Amino acid sequence: MTNLQESTTVKDRGNTTAEPSVRYLLRDGELVEYADARLHVLSTSLKYGVGVFEGFRAYWSEDDGQLYAFRVGDHMRRLVDSMRVVEIDGPRDIDVLSEQLLGLVRANNLRGNLHMRVQVFVDSSDGKPEDTGPVSVFMAAIPMGNYFGATGLHVQISSWARLSDRSMPPRVKSIANYQNGRLAVLEARRNGYDAALLLTEAGHVAEGAGYNVFMLRQGRLCTPPATDSILEGITRDSVIHLARTVLGIDVDIRPIDRTELYSADEVFVCGSAAEVNHVASVDRAPIGDGGAGEITRQLQYLYQQAVIGRAAQDQQWALPIYPTA
Repeated sequence: MTNLQESTTVKDRGNTTAEPSVRYLLRDGELVEYADARLHVLSTSLKYGVGVFEGFRAYWSEDDGQLYAFRVGDHMRRLVDSMRVVEIDGPRDIDVLSEQLLGLVRANNLRGNLHMRVQVFVDSSDGKPEDTGPVSVFMAAIPMGNYFGATGLHVQISSWARLSDRSMPPRVKSIANYQNGRLAVLEARRNGYDAALLLTEAGHVAEGAGYNVFMLRQGRLCTPPATDSILEGITRDSVIHLARTVLGIDVDIRPIDRTELYSADEVFVCGSAAEVNHVASVDRAPIGDGGAGEITRQLQYLYQQAVIGRAAQDQQWALPIYPTA
């Protein structure tokens, strides 16, 4: 393995499974060949799902000749919070973690839209469920375009309930939590839908499988509160800020009933991977004319501008990765 502070020359081992432009991943701050980033099959994480992660985005600006990472520090802060909640003894220095991730992108010399991922695994050799360490921290940066594509989503309300804070902490990006959303997506796909939304045990709209949800109804933009079993999404927070400060639209953060979605004027989902994508229908009930509504289109545009530093500039969300002249 090669430390980021040292030479990035690593012997090519003939890896053919990775994208040609992605040679390295990062393990515990050191560069490793893509095919060599492995975890033991009997580790606590693989046996019991004990691990947390974060998903990040970076965007290439052709006009600037620059790659911008979006809200890296905020994502790392949530990663540290996740480790605290589920009692994983991982690294806590947000600045160090952030620089390691950006260093990985530079080492791969990536210059296009990316999805980046940081995963913290409990990597104990005997794999007991109560183990809190030792840990392995893996980082990856992979080219990625639009997650859902350009068309609107046809969404099913899942028969699976969103997990509650009494059983598993939904505000944590825990690997184990994502089985909940996975089951909802598999059900939705079997039934001919693109995506799924889950309800809380009390019957309120929670979120989708990796994305938060907004609706515009009776002239009000609404999204569920953090206490309705949602991940406290960073993209969600960005959308709320853009709506309030740029568009001058207040956002109601309140419980949402399932049937409110059926009569909504606009519905969209958002997340780091999902970005901002409009919902064309819910349970086959069309939303508006099925296209993206005016507020959704404005927020899509503003978000696309924010990720390359052209909107919400005062927030300093977009971090240039490569040195500027």
